[in-house]
Amino acid sequence: AASARYLVGNRIPPTAYGGNDHSVETPPARDDESEPPLEIKFPSTDHHLPKSLIAAQFTRDPHAHHNRPEMIQTGELGLTGIRYSPTSFSAESDDDDMYSNVYGEFCVFDSQLNKADPSYYPTLKDILSESPHCSEHRYTIPLGDAMEAITTSKDMKTLPLSGMLFHQGYAGAGILSNALTAFDSTLVISEHSALQDALSACDVIRNRFNSNDCSVAKQQRLVRDIVTLFSRTSDDNVKHLLLKLNSSSAVYLHTLRALYPSAKWTFSYRNAEETLSKNIQRKRNITCVKAKRNPSLALLEKSTEYNLELEHLSHHEICALHLSTLFEAAAMEHESSGTGLLVAYNDIVSSSSNVIIEEVLPYLGLQGELNSNMQVKDKIIQILSTRSNSRSAGRTKQWDVTQEVDLEVSDEVRNAVIGFMGDMVGGSSL
Repeated sequence: AASARYLVGNRIPPTAYGGNDHSVETPPARDDESEPPLEIKFPSTDHHLPKSLIAAQFTRDPHAHHNRPEMIQTGELGLTGIRYSPTSFSAESDDDDMYSNVYGEFCVFDSQLNKADPSYYPTLKDILSESPHCSEHRYTIPLGDAMEAITTSKDMKTLPLSGMLFHQGYAGAGILSNALTAFDSTLVISEHSALQDALSACDVIRNRFNSNDCSVAKQQRLVRDIVTLFSRTSDDNVKHLLLKLNSSSAVYLHTLRALYPSAKWTFSYRNAEETLSKNIQRKRNITCVKAKRNPSLALLEKSTEYNLELEHLSHHEICALHLSTLFEAAAMEHESSGTGLLVAYNDIVSSSSNVIIEEVLPYLGLQGELNSNMQVKDKIIQILSTRSNSRSAGRTKQWDVTQEVDLEVSDEVRNAVIGFMGDMVGGSSL
């Protein structure tokens, strides 16, 4: 809530574990579906004050007296989120392409926990839920300090960004992401909020503060730094970093392609009526709600093209318009650059198609490992027969595609599709 946000300014208190790394401990994390807090309230440094009842409920931090820059350097602390101010990317500052007042949230977690059970840990949010340290003892550290800390690391290597998975939501990208965890050579980071927050930062600043003072170069520097933090590992077996982004990030596909031109990318899409029906379901509609509250530049431009006021659109219409921008971003990038693999949901679920094993994985550079290790192929087959997310209570783990056949499509959905998603009605070919 807005009332819980405070101006960062330069109020960085001294720390009690070495005094110079400018980090503070933050309360439990926000819901990843909310927008990134632009401002931070730092706790009092007066250690003589009595503990609050809230603080008394937390367990003792086992890393309280450890050097946090060193923990970042060795990879023990991982990035979980970012916070920034309205002027963090101001073009008026003289710091070249360096952002300012951007803070990272760090805690201790196992980024490869999804390899043990990808269906149970399909996103980073699910992995973080298993970490007591992330639940109670996240640290807020200036991101510039974190980047400086990793420059002297000797035992960590930086992986190349080998692939990016974009999608419309509920179009099979989760199954593909889970399949990628079967390889010893992959590090799969799925739907990390920090990357989405960095990509959408200029849109958030424009929408919330009515300001266009947001340097593209500084924002892109933040994106590169965040991906660098993702890509560090001490595991000699790991060779590839693969990112599954959340669905809204597809509108920034061109930006990421420009930053990482050698990275392969896929876009998973689905029949328009099915896609819209899925995305407006209760508990699944948060993406479309956020699109109306914080529209991307692509969504604003399309609404202007249609001479529409977003505030006057129904929920079905705003969601259809938003989903169409994701599809168009992928189709345009694919056509203009000749890159990318567009993956239809119908092909993923077809019993006669092995599109993931025969096309997608080889395209992402994993054919050699697939051929040399039959156990990997067997594991992938098992993953493909399992729900992409089996955490929900009462859900069977086995994936039954027939449950998707009779998806109810309302008249409101059909009308919204006709009005705003006409170019992708079929959803089976591009």
